[in-house]
Amino acid sequence: MFRTITVALSVLLLSVSLAFAGGWAKDKGLDQVTLKGELVCVGCSLKKMDGANAQCNLYAHHAIGFKTADGLIWSIVDNEKGHDVIRAHKILEKGKKATITGWIYPVANFIEIDKIEVEGVTMEQIQVAALEEDQLIAKRLATRKLGQVPTMDHDHGHSR
Repeated sequence: MFRTITVALSVLLLSVSLAFAGGWAKDKGLDQVTLKGELVCVGCSLKKMDGANAQCNLYAHHAIGFKTADGLIWSIVDNEKGHDVIRAHKILEKGKKATITGWIYPVANFIEIDKIEVEGVTMEQIQVAALEEDQLIAKRLATRKLGQVPTMDHDHGHSR
């Protein structure tokens, strides 16, 4: 009896996960979701919550993620619509409220943005901040030597 219940629950959980896996649908629009939450630095959030050895100033450059009301942190797919949001930490990291419509990938805790609305920030402002960050990263990485740790020390006042 216990084994039957375990198998049934496993099948149910697998079905639910596949239902929310945006990448499984041929027409992704069929399983699009809209979530409300806030934009946060993924590494700094993990460091605060669980003591992760995040070194955002050196490696992740304070990559922006999305935290829902239940406390779950979603990383954003780095593509045409997500890249600028991920990079624009100077104007987005301080817990800006946002609504994202897109596709979730629960197996990896990723969300792919189709549309995003950020409270008090325009998409043009996001794009400008992201471009400035990309240019800074490119300049600093251009001086990196083989075997040398990237010197990306630019915390923009984010001492954590």
